Amino acid sequence: MISLSGDARPAPRPVVQEVHRPTAPLLRYIDQVVGSGSEHLEFRFSQGVLTRFDIDILHVADENLGDLLGTPEAGSPASPLAVAVLVRNLRRHDIALIRTLSPASSDPPSGRSSRWAQSLLDRATDAFIVFDESTPTPDTDKTVLIPHAHYRDRFIGYPRASTVRNRVLCIAPTALPLETLGLLAIPRAAATADLELRVVGSAAPSLTRAVESEAARYPRHLSARLEALSDGAQVQEIDAAELTIVPETRTIEHYQTLFLVLSLDCPVITPRTEAMTRLAEQVGPEWLHLSDGPVTAKALDLALARVRATPGDTLPNLDGRSLKKTQNAYAALFEDLADRRSRY
Repeated sequence: MISLSGDARPAPRPVVQEVHRPTAPLLRYIDQVVGSGSEHLEFRFSQGVLTRFDIDILHVADENLGDLLGTPEAGSPASPLAVAVLVRNLRRHDIALIRTLSPASSDPPSGRSSRWAQSLLDRATDAFIVFDESTPTPDTDKTVLIPHAHYRDRFIGYPRASTVRNRVLCIAPTALPLETLGLLAIPRAAATADLELRVVGSAAPSLTRAVESEAARYPRHLSARLEALSDGAQVQEIDAAELTIVPETRTIEHYQTLFLVLSLDCPVITPRTEAMTRLAEQVGPEWLHLSDGPVTAKALDLALARVRATPGDTLPNLDGRSLKKTQNAYAALFEDLADRRSRY
């Protein structure tokens, strides 16, 4: 359309709705998405059911599907009716659906109705985003690889801490996983003398009781800070440990913790998976240590010995994972999908 002055009106920016909280000073997944390259897009944020249809793209991490479908309780199966309503609205209003998958969201649903709902949602999805090639997706032709970014530039100027010898850390930005329970006795079983496990993050009541009881009995081997921490506090806790344990790598938050540690040039140990094996090859096995199964005292001993033998002038290889490059990749995908849908 041409204006009366003869100048072409600028095309409206594609509107992307994120099923997520807006960006904030606290580190979250949305930081990977919104930023560089987003000047040609308009973002909206909602953690509820889709009620506004004047958007071009709906982007959701599968871990947040419950919020979008109105079943936010953890582990709640997708309601076939809620999925059918969502898919109908996407088709009626020509809205593209993009989903980010993690290993946790790849578990097949149980029950015939849930499988039907999942299949319907998969067919309605225009693109599946994965962090690495090992994550299974419903359709490889619609799969887009966008590696998880590092955070090196984000924490420049933050106060740092000195390393405490023999300290290993288990940390979570929100809730500590139940796998933390299996780590509590490790310091007393390890061959490394005077090993201390430090547990940091908010915890469920049962886990809190277990940690506090063990810390009271063995104060030399276990210390804890059972509360949600700021990014700055997490940086200092990670700095102070010789090695950080990430007990599992199934969710986006697990990946966030893993890359936070690596971005601070600190080593990590985590259970071996195909994704972690590939990542260790990329960043360097002296930075990402793998255990066969849950982390054990023996695995910690071996990892600590390797950490202490690593030259001090080496760094994890995080090439190709800048936040700007990752944000640009999301923006390019959003713009491409919006453009393709506007032409058909």
